[in-house]
Amino acid sequence: MLHFNASYFFRLCALVIVGSIILFGVIDYLVNHTEFRMSQIKTEDQQTLLKIGVQAEQLYLNGEMDALSKYVKQIEQEHNTWVAIVKRDLTPLAGTHLKQYYLDEFVLGRDVSWKIHLYFARNPVMDIPFAEDGTHFIIQLPNSMRPGNYWRVTYILLQFGIPLVVLAGICLVLYRAIMKPLKQLEQTTRAFAEGNLDSRIGNSISSRDAEFKHIAATFDKMADCTANTIRAQRQFIADFSHEIRTPIARIETAIDCHKSGLSETEMLERVAKNTATMRELAENTLTLTWLENERFCPNTDNANFDLVDLVECIVEEVKFEAPQIEFNLLLPESKEVTSDARVLGQVIENVLRNASRYATQYINIQYQSNQLAIWDDGPGVPNDELESIFQPFYRSHRYSHTQPDSHSFGLGLALCKRQMERINGRIYAKNMPNSGLCILILL
Repeated sequence: MLHFNASYFFRLCALVIVGSIILFGVIDYLVNHTEFRMSQIKTEDQQTLLKIGVQAEQLYLNGEMDALSKYVKQIEQEHNTWVAIVKRDLTPLAGTHLKQYYLDEFVLGRDVSWKIHLYFARNPVMDIPFAEDGTHFIIQLPNSMRPGNYWRVTYILLQFGIPLVVLAGICLVLYRAIMKPLKQLEQTTRAFAEGNLDSRIGNSISSRDAEFKHIAATFDKMADCTANTIRAQRQFIADFSHEIRTPIARIETAIDCHKSGLSETEMLERVAKNTATMRELAENTLTLTWLENERFCPNTDNANFDLVDLVECIVEEVKFEAPQIEFNLLLPESKEVTSDARVLGQVIENVLRNASRYATQYINIQYQSNQLAIWDDGPGVPNDELESIFQPFYRSHRYSHTQPDSHSFGLGLALCKRQMERINGRIYAKNMPNSGLCILILL
């Protein structure tokens, strides 16, 4: 789980917020500025309208009404619009009056220098006042002179084109900030996958942000774990090869003895014993390897069963092999649990058989607080080896206090640990006061 880091969060927020403000500001400025510029009638068209108005004014002032009428019709045909010359007559009613400034500034249409609304469907009416007070030359703006013909296309480009460019720039900055450390992580991962088990990213990651450093630290931790696992497997193979040499050497010795005239019965017994030892070693090793592969994707058959009945059945079997040991069952009358009875039974049986090798008089079995405790009155284990005894092929110094056990390869408790992990349980060891080793099986 990534840790929240305020600095990186604020940097991202600042980048997005500042970028958004810049984006909206640029769009607003460009839209308004472009709309204003595109709303203005072209200078040459303004001059044309004023020229038309001046010509009409000259005809009007000269009293050439027929010529003025023909001129107006000519303008209407040429520009496909309508033209009128009107007199303004503002007559106040009900004793009211108009201010002189209003009369001076009153117009019937728009001045040629004014902004034209681009959203109105109808063309505006332009007003060119004559020099004589109250007379106006008005003309509906011809379509050929109306500004903003490309406004809709321009508006779409401003609303979508510019945001696309600005957001692409922001995404590029974010992409480079994120991908650079990820590419470094990819290179380190590739080197590790190619066999360089010492490949780590550590503090060499370019990002200064704690999130990426945490990812790098997590990767290094995973790489350490994986490298240790690979090295442990290599050591496991080496230990297995070493252990299997012993029974093979004994078989070869038995064969040599037979060739030397040793009795056939004794020779066959040796061969059979060492063959069984090799079979047990191979089976335990295969089981341990399978459990290692299945530890992260367990497939167990959980069911309800009576734990007390299971323990009693296993104790009866172990008693047959160790009749000199007294088994004290400190168990309730019944205890129903939900787990994999086969796997849990193998663990309990393995622990009991292991305890029976070192117990001198008794083995106690107690259930309490969802935990099964099995301890003997043997020599125990040094405290610094309580965790090591669950490692494959590890043999405790406990052997120095008892007769060496030729059938023990240090796989029993390692198998128990993997099997308990498979059913989401735990197993660990401790020394009992004034007694031997206690194995605790937490369901």
